[in-house]
Amino acid sequence: MSLAQRQIRELASLAPAPTSGRGTLLSHITIEHGPIALLGRFFLQAERAARGRGVYLSLCPLEELVAVNQQNRDTWRPLIPIFDPYQGGFRPDNGFCILGRDDRGEVVAAQAARLYNLDQTSFYDAATSLKLFYEDPSAALARGEMCTVTARSTRTMTGRVVFSGAGWYRPDYRGRLLSCILPRISRAYAHTRWNSAFTVSMMAEAVIKGGMAARCGYTNVDWDVTVRNFAIGDLRFAFVWMKAEQLLDDAEAFLSSFAPQVDRAVEHRRAQQ
Repeated sequence: MSLAQRQIRELASLAPAPTSGRGTLLSHITIEHGPIALLGRFFLQAERAARGRGVYLSLCPLEELVAVNQQNRDTWRPLIPIFDPYQGGFRPDNGFCILGRDDRGEVVAAQAARLYNLDQTSFYDAATSLKLFYEDPSAALARGEMCTVTARSTRTMTGRVVFSGAGWYRPDYRGRLLSCILPRISRAYAHTRWNSAFTVSMMAEAVIKGGMAARCGYTNVDWDVTVRNFAIGDLRFAFVWMKAEQLLDDAEAFLSSFAPQVDRAVEHRRAQQ
């Protein structure tokens, strides 16, 4: 076991166990792909940064993501089918969910990831055929659901592609820069598991204008992906993506620029709530 792996295990043993009883996120991480030293340091600092903001991370059953989403519909849109274990083909072998809890055990943040093996097709074909969203899209097609894509990068995106999404932060935990932490942990963990070539997501126009892509570390923003007649409504998304090399560069930049603890400005905003 490398020094980085030993450090991860040591910090995991020292971190307060979530009240869910499932253990810390760090206790489940084994770096199977990617540079061990870099990713080991990244996971340590990112988990510490979440904890410094009062959030304790752990993996959860995929069905729990659905339940938490349903319990928080006043502040969280319904999940897109990509993250639906009941009809979307979201399974433990191709996906995971990270939940963040406060010190009382209440869920205050979420992030998920899903692997697609697109060796014989492209992201464009998967999306427009609805196979990106449904294990069997025939019923959705019969309902009139459709996805149109004009983002050019999707036509040449093949191989092991990780879709990162299902991000949510409870309103009283917004403003703590968790959107700078959880998406990065999720895509780095996905890379260590599956040796992903690309990480992608889809973000609504208002979210892009609010600066979310930049906060999450995405520099490639391509328009657009539009879904119609879905249960979540008719929505236009930007397609955001990064290569594995960019993911690692971003993790290194995070180490040198992101403070593990909440800064004074954030503490002041929290005090005013």
